[in-house]
Amino acid sequence: MQAHHQNIALKLSRNLSVVSLRVLGLSLLLFGPAMASYRLAPVHGASMEPTLWDGQSVVYRESTDIHWRPRRGQVVVFHSPTEPGHRYVKRLIGLPGDEIKISRGTVWVNGKKAPLPPSAIEADQYLATRVPEGSFFALGDHAKVSFDSRSFGPVAMSNLVGPLVYPRHP
Repeated sequence: MQAHHQNIALKLSRNLSVVSLRVLGLSLLLFGPAMASYRLAPVHGASMEPTLWDGQSVVYRESTDIHWRPRRGQVVVFHSPTEPGHRYVKRLIGLPGDEIKISRGTVWVNGKKAPLPPSAIEADQYLATRVPEGSFFALGDHAKVSFDSRSFGPVAMSNLVGPLVYPRHP
C-alpha cells in the first residue's frame, strides 16, 4: 500500500513539474520580451538638471511597441545624431509638423507656451523652426550645458529609443 502511495506521489510530482514548466514557459513567452526591453543607465552630465542629476540611475524602455507614440513633454532616450554609439536623455518638445519658437526665455510650440523648467532656456536665445516629417525636436532641461536640438537640429524618429520610465516624468 505504501508503494502505491509513493507511486501516486511520484506521478503527481511529475505532473506538477510539467505544469510548472509550461506555466514558466508561457510566462517567459508572454512577459519575457517586455521585461527584456527595460534598461538601467546612469545619467552623464548636467544637461537634464534639475529633472535628472549627474550620476543618477534611470530606467528607460527600448520601445519596439508599435502602439507607443512619443508625446510632447515626455523625457525620452534617443541615439545621438552626431556621436555614433552615444544615447541622449532629453525632453521631447516637438513632433513632426510642429512650429517651434524660442524667444526671450520661453519656448512656444504651435503658438502655446511649453511647460519647461526655468533653466531650460536662456533669455538671449532665439530660434524658429518647423519640425520636419519623420523627426522630433528635443531639449535638455539645463540650457547652459545641454547639447540638444538647438545645436544639432531636429532628430530622425528612427533615432528614438523609447521613454524614460523611472523616475517618472510627464
